[in-house]
Amino acid sequence: MSVMNHGALRKPSIPKLSLTPAEQHAVENEAAALLTQTLQIEHDFFVNDGVVDEQHWKHLKSSDNFSIYKERYTATESSQDDSTSWKSSDSFGPNMRSASIDSDDILSNKKNARVPLIVSTGHVEGSVEDVVFGFAAPDSQSWRFRSAYTKDQFADSKILATIHEPSEERPFNYLCIKWFVTMFPAILQIFVDPRDSLIIEACGVKVDEHGQRYGYHIIHSYEHPAIVSMEASGICRSSVSMCFIIREVRPGKVHVFSRGFVDPKGDMSPNVVVMFASKAVLTTAKTVEVSFAKKLVWLMAEQERERQDSRRRGRVDSSEMIDSEACVSCGKTPGFLNAKLATCRLCREKFCSKCTSQHRVVVDVTRKEVTERTFPFCVRCVFKAKQMSPHVVAVEKARQNANRVDSSASSSQRSASSTGLDSQRSLTSDPGLSDR
Repeated sequence: MSVMNHGALRKPSIPKLSLTPAEQHAVENEAAALLTQTLQIEHDFFVNDGVVDEQHWKHLKSSDNFSIYKERYTATESSQDDSTSWKSSDSFGPNMRSASIDSDDILSNKKNARVPLIVSTGHVEGSVEDVVFGFAAPDSQSWRFRSAYTKDQFADSKILATIHEPSEERPFNYLCIKWFVTMFPAILQIFVDPRDSLIIEACGVKVDEHGQRYGYHIIHSYEHPAIVSMEASGICRSSVSMCFIIREVRPGKVHVFSRGFVDPKGDMSPNVVVMFASKAVLTTAKTVEVSFAKKLVWLMAEQERERQDSRRRGRVDSSEMIDSEACVSCGKTPGFLNAKLATCRLCREKFCSKCTSQHRVVVDVTRKEVTERTFPFCVRCVFKAKQMSPHVVAVEKARQNANRVDSSASSSQRSASSTGLDSQRSLTSDPGLSDR
């Protein structure tokens, strides 16, 4: 069992945000504009057959079928000309330039001129929904669940406002404001102050103007007067913006395109800055793993509910009655020196080591820690989880959250009604205030 500790920093409290309708609308517009712009640039990328012009982009690294590039700068550039130079170099082929890049370029206007833009392109085995479901973290529990697999280390984190939450009709789509403090590796903590981030996060599945289905994930720096800088506490506020576009290229395989930047601010080496940007992009390769883990956990919970229902009805689970001495899959029996048969965590049948695989699963999520355990699963159940559409799980999760909110609202309403009735009784008990 592995326990990940996410202890909170003893820093000034970060308040929840009560956004006005105008503020919510501004957040929606900002996210929509960034998505629209990235879709145009992604379109230009595919028009050029997915080729990156390395005269304008420097290849940084390739990993897990992903390639990452940063924009090239010339030695003669000045701070004033940086955005103009970027606009002329935001192209992916030798004879093509993105018509969408102009003086209204969201990223170039938001980032420091010395911070390079990063683009990435790569493929992931899975579906659009798998990748989006892996990205999705609309609530604190799913956020910590995702972090356990992507290895994001936070000293503190908080969802400050939710503008749109997943629904049964749109179970992958949400828009919220998040705040977090990044935990650096121990060796960097000696030299580097902590960084906090205040971001817009948006995720979902949509259909573009050509009728093609795609997924998106956005993280984009946000400013609000109620969330002030924490530099007095030794925390530097970083700036970040990344937009990922996910499209199916064939059944079981998707392409992921991203564009953005990461600016930790402060006196940090440019190489370290690029390292953090690369890390943010490469977590994309883990999204299908996160989706698979979410589906496994859901299937485990469903199986457990079915067993409990059977016990309540007086039925005995057949898997509990059979004490097999041979692997259900291949028929192999364990010898004197061979390992014992393992019980699949889902179907509860017994298998040999060659017919099972070990998978790390998050079994508990609390405010301070995430608890993980490793279980054996048979090939059949692993295949079932991988082939299962995450839509089923996402809809059920949205339904549960909606029911929880309704129950909470009903409880509050009953409490308010009760309090109001008691108050009314105390008032009308005085003859001078009662109706006549």
